[in-house]
Amino acid sequence: MSDTSQLINDAAHRLFEQHVSPELLHRAEKGEWSAALWDAVEVAGFLDTLADRDTAPAERAENTAVLLRAAARHLAPIPLGETIFARAALAARGVKAPKGPISIAVLDGDTHRHGDHAHLKGIASRVAYGRHATHVLLSASNGDEAVLIATRRGKLSEATNIAGEPRDTIAFADTAGTTVPEISGHDLLLGGAALRAMSIAGALDRILIQTVEYARTRVQFGKPIAAFQAIQQQLAILAGHTAAAGLAADAAIASLEQPETRATVIAAAKVRAGDAAGAAASIAHQIHGAIGITKEHTLHFATRRLWSWRAEFGPENFWAEKLGRAAALSGAEAFWPSVTA
Repeated sequence: MSDTSQLINDAAHRLFEQHVSPELLHRAEKGEWSAALWDAVEVAGFLDTLADRDTAPAERAENTAVLLRAAARHLAPIPLGETIFARAALAARGVKAPKGPISIAVLDGDTHRHGDHAHLKGIASRVAYGRHATHVLLSASNGDEAVLIATRRGKLSEATNIAGEPRDTIAFADTAGTTVPEISGHDLLLGGAALRAMSIAGALDRILIQTVEYARTRVQFGKPIAAFQAIQQQLAILAGHTAAAGLAADAAIASLEQPETRATVIAAAKVRAGDAAGAAASIAHQIHGAIGITKEHTLHFATRRLWSWRAEFGPENFWAEKLGRAAALSGAEAFWPSVTA
């Protein structure tokens, strides 16, 4: 980790530790917008870690990865990743980013031009924090350009995922917005998948720390349960999944600016992170026992998000099929080199 990334990592953990508490998460799940948290992130200058064109791409990616992983470890209830991704996409194309939170989604519909303005028509489903975002960056699944549009210009229907996070539907009826060229629906899907892989990695960090601490302090038959070989084995498996998902997520964020390899890298990361999410949630709840499934305990904040995030922007089977088809099309001779590259 570079000196700059270390500074961002340390500052991010201090900020999120100060602002994100179980009480804040409870309020967020009831629909309250975490305005003070968002303002603090904005003041800290965290929104443009991926948009800073004066920084080398590899360093931008590393800075963004440590920031997003810290935010996910603390389960920060804001669309930080979506905003960072959108602002970077806008900056790369010379489009001025609006103030406030920005979300991203693939549009079930179409985009087209009327003179100098881009128009879109269709429905954006399960938009992260749609009700709180000032703008949303949208592109149709078969489109080759995106549209940045104010969320207030669409008809919003509120919904949540099982973690209580806003996942709203926004319908647009031939509405004008700002053209953002050379961003397809597939680009947004890949970006969202990379963000969710990193979110899963951060939540796994939290679950591992929490589960190890519980095993060390929970006494059964006269000694901490961490002393039992069966528990040690499960903790080792949990640590392995956490490490693997973290490495895959780092690679996914780093690949966002590498068009030749990003589809394969992000697909693999989303599959690996999704597999880890299922295994980790199961192990953590088994080790915690009955207390872990109570509302009063905080474990559920992380595990419910894992179950939600693994399904967003494509579940494991969706991306695994894409990897399989790509491998089959490339031929037998290219398979092993593609695995070891």
